[in-house]
Amino acid sequence: MKNNNGKTKVVLVFVIIVIAAVVVFYYFINKPKSDENMTVLSETQAVVQRDLSIEYPKSPRAVVKYYAELSQCMYDTQNTEKDISDLAIQSRKLFDAELLAQQTEEQYLVDLKSTIKKFADEKRKIVNFTLSSVTDVEYATVDEGELASLYCIYTLQKGTLNYSDKEQYILRKDSEGHWKILGWQTAGGNQGT
Repeated sequence: MKNNNGKTKVVLVFVIIVIAAVVVFYYFINKPKSDENMTVLSETQAVVQRDLSIEYPKSPRAVVKYYAELSQCMYDTQNTEKDISDLAIQSRKLFDAELLAQQTEEQYLVDLKSTIKKFADEKRKIVNFTLSSVTDVEYATVDEGELASLYCIYTLQKGTLNYSDKEQYILRKDSEGHWKILGWQTAGGNQGT
């Protein structure tokens, strides 16, 4: 009788192992292939995918950083017409109403495409950028509202030559408390390395 009880346990353990093996095999056969189902976004697509109505940059520095990221993507030679249009639309969302009024969306896109073509013809691209530190952002309150000023130094490449372009950005806080780009100007730079 003991011999039968031992055989029963062995058979039972064997059946459990077989069932476990079948379950594991079934799992791996039917496991979704995440690599095949995932779409890899280009850097441009990833940057323009940000929903500014939900996650608008909270500081002047964050606004300029996002604008610099958009600008860096604008000069990617792999961009499609749609990518360029999406970048233009997204960048205009960062502009103050006064800056937006200076140029229609269509004219902005035409000018942007012209600048992109010039960069491509000259084999130039933005390779990096550096922002003013948080403590270097200057704030002022004037009749026009709250203003902020900061710098962004773009590192550009033309062939094997690297050079920098320093831009000063002026931002104004709008009625919703969002910092918007009022304008920018070259503030020196163009130094080769």
